[in-house]
Amino acid sequence: MKVYHICEICQQIFDLSEMPGQEGSVEMLGICNDCADEMGFAASVSPRQTYYN
Repeated sequence: MKVYHICEICQQIFDLSEMPGQEGSVEMLGICNDCADEMGFAASVSPRQTYYN
């Protein structure tokens, strides 16, 4: 199964991962690092950390 990570702010896909097992795809909303930087709350986190609501 493909998991598309979509930014809640800019609506762009910022990550794509695959999970073994089932066929199909699913969307997971979060906030990409670029939008987190612009909002000012990514200054104190690691570069690959992602925010999910």
